[in-house]
Amino acid sequence: MQTFLLGAIAMGSAIASLLFLRFWRAGNDRLFLFFAASFAIEAVNRTVYALTLSHSNEYELGYYLARLVSFLLILAAIIDKNYARKRG
Repeated sequence: MQTFLLGAIAMGSAIASLLFLRFWRAGNDRLFLFFAASFAIEAVNRTVYALTLSHSNEYELGYYLARLVSFLLILAAIIDKNYARKRG
């Protein structure tokens, strides 16, 4: 059951990534590119974790670092958007 739910989360993250990529191509706003990259990292992270579920732990360093990079990308996108507004 846990593998199924991890797959659903990975699929949702992949779909969100594709939608943000589509918005980026339509509007050429870097915020959407950062969000697409963040959700793509989350999709890959959840997929790898689901595939290695039997002999891995969610709190291992690799999974934690992938989530940290994903959240830092979102933070960087917000900061970039706010500084772009002040410059422009």
